Amino acid sequence: MQIGNDIGKVKKDIEELVGQHVVIRCNSGKRRTTVSKGMLESAYPSVFVFKNADTMTNTSFSYTDLIQNRVEFLAKGEKATSDFIIED
Repeated sequence: MQIGNDIGKVKKDIEELVGQHVVIRCNSGKRRTTVSKGMLESAYPSVFVFKNADTMTNTSFSYTDLIQNRVEFLAKGEKATSDFIIED
């Protein structure tokens, strides 16, 4: 999903996707990247919550994580790239 630099637009885009299944990729630094399937559970003024489908745990991310490309995700219907491949 293309994310711009405007935090207001980012919040609006995320709020529209609440309840949808997504694939999320998190850059944890030092070349550590995790890719997970789950759902955007809720959106708050400063953060949004992702529920991992495998572990059933919730993780919160700030909107600035999206703007700074520390977190990326694919919504349903978007074309996956090699970065988002999950081995089942």
